[in-house]
Amino acid sequence: MAQKRRKYRKQRSLKALLFRLIIGIICILTAGTGAWSYSLSGKLLPTRELLTGDASIHFIDVGQGDATLIMTGTNSVLIDTGTNASADSLVTYLETYVGQIDYLILTHPHDDHTGGADEVLDAIPVRNVITPDIPGNDYYRVLEELSDTYDFNLIPAEPGNRYEAGEIYCTILGPVHLDHSNLNDVSIVTKVDIGSVSLLCSGDAEQIAEQDVLANTDPALLDCDIYQVGHHGSSTSTSMEFFYAISPDICVISCGNGNSYGHPHSTVVSLIELSGSDLYRTDLEGTIVLDIKEETTVRRIW
Repeated sequence: MAQKRRKYRKQRSLKALLFRLIIGIICILTAGTGAWSYSLSGKLLPTRELLTGDASIHFIDVGQGDATLIMTGTNSVLIDTGTNASADSLVTYLETYVGQIDYLILTHPHDDHTGGADEVLDAIPVRNVITPDIPGNDYYRVLEELSDTYDFNLIPAEPGNRYEAGEIYCTILGPVHLDHSNLNDVSIVTKVDIGSVSLLCSGDAEQIAEQDVLANTDPALLDCDIYQVGHHGSSTSTSMEFFYAISPDICVISCGNGNSYGHPHSTVVSLIELSGSDLYRTDLEGTIVLDIKEETTVRRIW
């Protein structure tokens, strides 16, 4: 395993050097054209398809939970809604930025991911809700009842399905199997494409669910620029094979400051740091926003 890591880092370093040389030449040739976008660290993310409206990804600080807002123009997608305790602050944040939500993706029925869903539905018009229809679990039935009250379409998560909200494209990669006894392993795994910038969110999917996705997904679909690290940086997720398949330039961990689970775990942090990816954490930095258009920059909202 150590030899594999050394070989990977050596290959990555050589590729990175060649990449920088090529990009340096291209930047000189295309200076002033806005054909490339930049991360905070200076890494280059190609923007071959420039967006018509400002786009951004918000990793909202909801304590020990997840809530990720993707926006471009007048369209928006929200992945998870944090805890019930953080619902008021989440709704206040959303009302600042969105008038409606095109797709609300609820990855799995755990309070730290869906606890604020009822208050979000009550405060903001939601057109569609996507969640797994888990055998023997009542959560999907509860949402079916709410769909009439709040007038949204309820959609069961199925791998391969693709949804469009303006210039936001969401592809469902998992869960591949719904018969896992651990609810974490039926988490929705979503690839989000905005122009040429891509994001992968995997909820709390643990390594067995990651293997399901790896075995059933075209590797090109897994390759992403940005990775919301699975299960708040727990060592039960983000296997080395899964992480290398994603090969992200930017990683974001959503977790609570001083949480009792010890998230993020040192093994995951080390894996990210050794890869050369940039790492941002809501427990240390608050809400993290990636602005995407002609430039991709990172800013923090405390």
